[in-house]
Amino acid sequence: MTKKSETATRLLQKIHPRWSLPKPLKEGTLLEQGMLAVLVRHFPQEKAEAVIPALQEAYPDWNEMRVAQAQEIAGRMLKKGRTPRRDAVKSALAAAVDVREYLQEVYQRVHGLDLEILREDPAAGGKLLQQLPKLGLAAGSQLLWIANGGQLPVHGALVRVLDRLGLVSRSGSVKKAGEAIAPLVEPGKDLMFVERFSEVADRWCDARRPICQDCVLVEDCPHGKRVAHDWKAQQARLAAARSREEARRALVEKKDAARRARDDARAAKKAEAEARKHEREQKRRERADALKKSEAERLKKKVLAEKKREADAKAQAAKIAKAKAAAAKKKAKPARKAPKPRR
Repeated sequence: MTKKSETATRLLQKIHPRWSLPKPLKEGTLLEQGMLAVLVRHFPQEKAEAVIPALQEAYPDWNEMRVAQAQEIAGRMLKKGRTPRRDAVKSALAAAVDVREYLQEVYQRVHGLDLEILREDPAAGGKLLQQLPKLGLAAGSQLLWIANGGQLPVHGALVRVLDRLGLVSRSGSVKKAGEAIAPLVEPGKDLMFVERFSEVADRWCDARRPICQDCVLVEDCPHGKRVAHDWKAQQARLAAARSREEARRALVEKKDAARRARDDARAAKKAEAEARKHEREQKRRERADALKKSEAERLKKKVLAEKKREADAKAQAAKIAKAKAAAAKKKAKPARKAPKPRR
């Protein structure tokens, strides 16, 4: 065993795929083998295998399922009819969505629902697999392995990962790349080898924007160490920039708070002055109203007193006039004749 093959074997132990690959169907197209790989992420192998015939019976043409509603597909999976209640198929909805998206991705890439290109042209098939994210490179590698009779499946993403790890050099030829990779693989572990390094390609080792800082192999990868170092430096710069921005924002907020406090103090002072002014004006109006009321009362009493004096004067004048009339009448009355003497 060479040093590079020992390194590859050691690195394989660090990689833990998110999903286990299914046991291939005894009979089934490559499209259906891929469908099984998607289904086993949601169901046990036996259940996933049983779902495919149920879907085949419901959708003789897979294109019908590609355009069907997820709720309907889930109902077919669970054999609950075409229009089941949503709560009755809740357990299968995620699987239905994933399978439908898998079919949609295949349809968009090959303008049909057929993956036989993996048999006819493995190189083109390897490129196609990198454009099916719902299937994923690990499951796609299994399809390539099935399509080519158990031969080592090779695709560009696998070569990229191994090149960045320093295990192989990139080659424009799939055949040459396979010849370079073959010595790194333990006998009988072709699929496991490709599955695990494909998992790295799927999750972290993107061609243009790798996230090496999160990769489980970063400490063993020259390219990853460099990218992770640059990323850490960038994060430090961003953290410093955020710190400066936070300090600037805090200063601005402090100034704004001081300005608002001054404005609030001025507004409070103005409101207090307005309140005092309003209070003085209110008291002035109250004094003026009280004065008017007092003057009105005084005038009313004066008028009443004047009227009383006039009434008293009239009464006195009437009394005097009456007395004078009585006196005059008495004076004008003739003297009473003396009575004649009796004889």
